[in-house]
Amino acid sequence: MLGPKIAITGSADPSRNPEAHPDPQWTYDPPVDVDLARKMAGAIGAELARRGCRLVVYDSDNKFIEGEAVTGFVQANSKTPKTIIVRQPQTRTPKPFPEEATHRELFERRVDSSDQWDVSYYRSIADADGVVLIGGAYTTRIAGQVAIGARIPILTLEKSGGAASQVWKTLLPEVDLPTLDEHARMALDFSPATVVSWVNALLDQRTRRHRVETKEIRGHANIAMVMFAVALILAFAGNLVPAGVAGLSHWALIASMLLGGGAGAAIRMVFERRYGVGPLVTPSIAVTIGLGTISGGMAGLLYLVAQPGNIDLAGSSGLRLISIVAVVSVVGGLTAETVFRKLLGIDVARTQGLAAQDGTPPKNS
Repeated sequence: MLGPKIAITGSADPSRNPEAHPDPQWTYDPPVDVDLARKMAGAIGAELARRGCRLVVYDSDNKFIEGEAVTGFVQANSKTPKTIIVRQPQTRTPKPFPEEATHRELFERRVDSSDQWDVSYYRSIADADGVVLIGGAYTTRIAGQVAIGARIPILTLEKSGGAASQVWKTLLPEVDLPTLDEHARMALDFSPATVVSWVNALLDQRTRRHRVETKEIRGHANIAMVMFAVALILAFAGNLVPAGVAGLSHWALIASMLLGGGAGAAIRMVFERRYGVGPLVTPSIAVTIGLGTISGGMAGLLYLVAQPGNIDLAGSSGLRLISIVAVVSVVGGLTAETVFRKLLGIDVARTQGLAAQDGTPPKNS
């Protein structure tokens, strides 16, 4: 089984530190500890290899830190083929890593269809199973924000300086993937034991993300399916209840509206978690279903009371009404916040006149 793909990115170019570069737009802020950053990259590359991970790199140029990561990776694991993935746009001339001459089987070069380096680069970040930031400047900072926004496990080493330090400061522990402890570990001084704890933090984030996006979402999907199925059964059972059983069909329809609203809210939670458009922190399923139940019930009742004459659930006309009410209740749960805003805006008591304390008639009276 292939190991997780960990992208390592950043730079440690001494000519871009403030004391060596005249243009502040191109200098590291804060300065990058060049020697330390390169040691960090080599040690992390070696530890990732020992953990069975794959490495994603981009450029062998000495100003970047991928070269040290590749060296450390190869020294720790020189046998597993295609564990170092080199990403590049189709128009860029390949710059081989020195290790490719002696360990060609370890490398897999992937040429992207785009001819823009930034498209190739940022897409690879979103596709990675984890991202390590060391030093770097503008591009590294944006890569960090891409990883945070896409909830990619991230390791950003504060002591290396540069953009990695800036990204570390923008992380919100317990809201973003890293915990408070993992966030604190990223600012520890470099040592062999610290390197192990850094990689532990990265892989623990991956495990936690997978658990949230698989186990929990499957449980929520099962809840949504059961509630939706029961809501439909109750709704259409009302059409089959003998006419002599007074009120039973109407109670079944009301129960189906409540369940339909809860199902709609659960469906929305599953959809948002599945496609990554929901909140970063998973909301409570109980609270979500509770709000959906209220919203779906209110939406269904408002639709029912708007119908003229007596509500007859028998026959083909009853089936049509039941179908519409079922859809309205589920949609009410799906769009609970919209339903509640509408309800809060309804002035049931017509209280405008209460504001006229000085005896003057209210407007529009």
